[in-house]
Amino acid sequence: MAQDNQFDAHEYFLSLAEKNKLARKLKFKACTCSGIEGIQGVMENYRTSANFIMVDDTASKNTYSSGVTYFDRNVYTVFILAAYKYGDMKDRKLKLDICRRIFRQMHSRLISDRQKMKYGDALEYLDVDTVYSEEFSSYAMNGLTGLFFMINNEEPVDLEYDDNDWEE
Repeated sequence: MAQDNQFDAHEYFLSLAEKNKLARKLKFKACTCSGIEGIQGVMENYRTSANFIMVDDTASKNTYSSGVTYFDRNVYTVFILAAYKYGDMKDRKLKLDICRRIFRQMHSRLISDRQKMKYGDALEYLDVDTVYSEEFSSYAMNGLTGLFFMINNEEPVDLEYDDNDWEE
């Protein structure tokens, strides 16, 4: 049966970013962006923050039929970025390792929250078993390193036709 209130992935990932002890200790700023092209959170805060966890406020979507019902597949993206001393590859590696560690902590939290049903059945359709991640090359952003990860959420959607929605 389709859910009336779909999972609010953006708020969930922002809360994870704000609650992670390592991210808090290293002053990672939790913010939103609109894709890699719109990293306004970094640009707005770069002078006051060097590290960021950005939750993309857009999602790639796909609606499909399983034969029994229809599902909305939403792919959410989270960026974890840290500033390093430009040209210092040792510092870059150190900062990238921190981003990797935060990612692993977030992934383990996703698995734990889903298993414990911490948010009721809101995480039931989150695919914590298959999480895609990609690291930025040393030339991607001057003085910033990190990675992004993408996760699928596939929720049932109500597509029952209603004549009352149409004028004929």
